[in-house]
Amino acid sequence: MADDGHPVQIVRINEQIEEGPDRYELDVEAMREIFDRDDVRDRPICVLTVAGAMRQGKSFLLNFVLRYLKSADKENWIESEEMLSGFEFRGGSARETTGIYMWSQLFPTKTDKGEKAYIAIMDTQGCFDHEALMRDNSLIFGLSLLMSSVTIYNLFRQIKEDDLHHLAFFSEFGKLAYSGSNSHYTPFQKLLFLVRDWQWEDEYSYGLDGGKSYVSVVLDSKSNKERKELRECMPTLFEEISCCLMPESGKKASKMKHFQGSVADIHPDFLRELKALLPSLLGPKKMSAKTIDGSRVKGKEFVDDFSVYFKNFKENDSIQAQTLVQSMIENGQRKSLETSLATYVRSMDALLASDTYIEEDQLAEISKTYYNSAIELHASSKTMGGAEAQERYQGLLKDALDQELEKYKARNLKNKETKEKLNQAEKLRAEEEEAKVQAQREAVEAQMRQQQAEEQRLEEEKARIQAEQEAIEANMKQQEVEKCRIEEERLRMEAEQEKLLLQGKLDEAAKQALEDQRKRIELERDMAEANAQREASERARIEQE
Repeated sequence: MADDGHPVQIVRINEQIEEGPDRYELDVEAMREIFDRDDVRDRPICVLTVAGAMRQGKSFLLNFVLRYLKSADKENWIESEEMLSGFEFRGGSARETTGIYMWSQLFPTKTDKGEKAYIAIMDTQGCFDHEALMRDNSLIFGLSLLMSSVTIYNLFRQIKEDDLHHLAFFSEFGKLAYSGSNSHYTPFQKLLFLVRDWQWEDEYSYGLDGGKSYVSVVLDSKSNKERKELRECMPTLFEEISCCLMPESGKKASKMKHFQGSVADIHPDFLRELKALLPSLLGPKKMSAKTIDGSRVKGKEFVDDFSVYFKNFKENDSIQAQTLVQSMIENGQRKSLETSLATYVRSMDALLASDTYIEEDQLAEISKTYYNSAIELHASSKTMGGAEAQERYQGLLKDALDQELEKYKARNLKNKETKEKLNQAEKLRAEEEEAKVQAQREAVEAQMRQQQAEEQRLEEEKARIQAEQEAIEANMKQQEVEKCRIEEERLRMEAEQEKLLLQGKLDEAAKQALEDQRKRIELERDMAEANAQREASERARIEQE
């Protein structure tokens, strides 16, 4: 069965330690398991966080967020009869969440710019309760604001002065962070005041429209003389500020100590408003990617940036606005330096790719061009910290570029040595190949000469055989003539013998002489036939050869 996700604690507050840096722990490996996956590390991250006081139903709300993101039916997602689950929630006065949790599952989406991204869900401990130290509040609330695309500030009944007071620290941060800075970006992105159990629907209606009217009055510096400076500063802190007024979730959901998450126990008005709210936050092209100084934060970068901010919070005895400002300045300048240096490195890597060697004068000239481009890129980046920080980090960038240049010079010399070795090896290989070809050529020529000699021998043998055949044929013809002559002689003798016998004049001696002559003729004939057979055999042998 596929894992639908589970809460992963990334920031832990050790309640056994009252104060000091050991009170806080960040589980970087757990974060990397979520954000440093192959399909995530190079994608923009959109982060939604719910922050606010304890026992106000933050985890309860986030579980509706999870239900919406997981549902394939975006029209009827809230009507599901499945029990509400995900982050733990419970009625009562004791807080449930301690520290910061991330949901292990990320949800693919498209940002408001239309690019592929992933939505991450973050849950915080209940801030501003009697158990939390002010340092805990600053760490949890500060990290949630700094690392979120959307921060839902979960409040009860109305936006009170105390609620705005918690933002006062960060207004001071905003003024310090961007005073004298060349950055035109706000420190935080979207803030949504979510007012639960709103009691004055006849004055301001439920939902985002009523909330818009309500928050404009609350933040009106003219009508609210107290904390005028904070109200005037708020629009400069956030890209967007909105408000949503929510009805009660129902007595069963809010009062029952062991509420198990049945949607049937939640008031229909609350479900109706929530069904309208979440698609406006999480629907396609609604979420913004997390940015720092205008640069989109990708999966792997999210872990690094979170670690930098956490380290600054943890290591300072008291978290002052100046501390947070310095943390953001250092992180922004560091990222600008790394981006500029990476541009130089990519260009130089491409220049010396595939063991390429470039003459030293030419390398120095090209490198100077890339070097100046990296410096200009860093100088033009819209980062916090003003001229002093810019100059300091530009000095660090120059040092880093000089170090990289020395590496590339050494690499170029190594490429030269490698090229010379390869050329020598290629020369030896070519000589060996030439010698091999020459030997093959000589072997072929010798073979051709041998073949020509053999052809000549065969021609001579053919001529000899032809001559022998012609001699045999001539001899056979002569024997045939001789045979015909003997046969004629025999026939003549027989005719003569018959003639003498008929005449009766033959005596025995004559008869004997004739008989001897006849035998001699027959012997000559037999010998002629034997010679003919021998000549035929010899001819057949020659033809076979």
